[in-house]
Amino acid sequence: MRLMSLLAGAAALAAASAALVATPALADPESKIDPAITATGEHRAIVRVQQPAQVATLKAGAEEVRRGKRNVSAEPPAEIAQQLDFFVYRGTRAELEQIAEDSGVVSIRPDRLNAPSLVESIPLIGADQAHKRNYTGKGTAVAILDTGIDNDHPAFAGRIAAQACFSATDPVDGSKPLCPNGSQFQIGEGAANAESAACMDAAPLPQYGLCYHGTHVAGIAAGQATPEFPASGVAPKATIVPVQVFSRFDNSPYCQGAPSCVLAYDSSILTGMAYANLLADQYNIAAVNLSLGGGLYATACDTTDGADFKAEVDQLLAKGTATVVASGNEGFDSQVSWPACVSTTVAVGATDKQDAVAPFSNRGALIDVFAPGASISAAITGNAYATLNGTSMATPHVAGAFALLRQKDKKAPADKLLSALVRTGKPITYASAGAEVTTPRIDVWAALHKRK
Repeated sequence: MRLMSLLAGAAALAAASAALVATPALADPESKIDPAITATGEHRAIVRVQQPAQVATLKAGAEEVRRGKRNVSAEPPAEIAQQLDFFVYRGTRAELEQIAEDSGVVSIRPDRLNAPSLVESIPLIGADQAHKRNYTGKGTAVAILDTGIDNDHPAFAGRIAAQACFSATDPVDGSKPLCPNGSQFQIGEGAANAESAACMDAAPLPQYGLCYHGTHVAGIAAGQATPEFPASGVAPKATIVPVQVFSRFDNSPYCQGAPSCVLAYDSSILTGMAYANLLADQYNIAAVNLSLGGGLYATACDTTDGADFKAEVDQLLAKGTATVVASGNEGFDSQVSWPACVSTTVAVGATDKQDAVAPFSNRGALIDVFAPGASISAAITGNAYATLNGTSMATPHVAGAFALLRQKDKKAPADKLLSALVRTGKPITYASAGAEVTTPRIDVWAALHKRK
């Protein structure tokens, strides 16, 4: 199991065989199962199938594997469920092998956990010049898949749309939902509220609650200047689509000593991406922002750990929507976190106040662009403002830049917009794996007026 941080006996198996094996298997069942799913203990796993229409049948078969025990994930709202080509199952390797025997099952991978990747930056990337020429992101949207948003913060007044919450729970992990309605799923006004009861009663920042991160990220991407804070985000007139994808953990080893923390299951993030894909055309979503991740990868992970995400990223690309992902804060010179290792994401590293690579930022050949990520001030829960550091802060600079570029060219594919940012950015040269690597730090104004 992996968490993203902003993670029956033989008789029962035999009884389930008829339900699970509808057609002859076309591949060795074991080859479909990630090696991280070992023979020891139980595993929370994502079971990916060939088509969304197959989920209900295969999920019903999986429920038979351990009749009387709840091992299959709750059903999301129908409009989202019909977009998903996977379900979540917790069980042993032997049970998962039984499920894998069905020819409709494509792969079975751990449902991992992921953590959040924790005034001067706007002029540095040329966004102030863009604003003066009315490039503000108006008519576009940015989806923020994070810890929700402060709904009544003045920085977002009148621009929050289509909220949702996908907050998986698992009694074995001890995870709890963060949706305001207390369930694992919620869609509609207030669904991504970062000031819900479950968010606001714990450390690490008691005055801001557990779910402050998403508000800060949204403020960088698309915050509007206010009398209390006279500096805008990159795309201050873009619509914001906030999606809560994190779950709460209390007194958990996953929290690394903290009494409470928030982490996001892969399955929640994938569901959030499917939701953004459903709304991409309606709101003209220029970018999906993922300021989260886990693990370290020196090469592209498209056919390994990133295979499930690659499919969702590419579906968004087909709609013209970029998936912009934080590279991670471990300071490694040639590795990035997951899912930034997926080749078709936009992997973002952070620069510091001196416009050099920030010491905490991961870097290397897998990074597409840099953006400012040190001492970034923006909105936070409680109608307040705060200064934070991290590739989490760099990533929404890039998501906002996509909104400005999309405003200028509504039909441009996302890869064309990325090419403009890469071609016109300021070169940042640094050491990586014993060699010199040059990666551009974005300059959105240069990209706007030099792009052909």
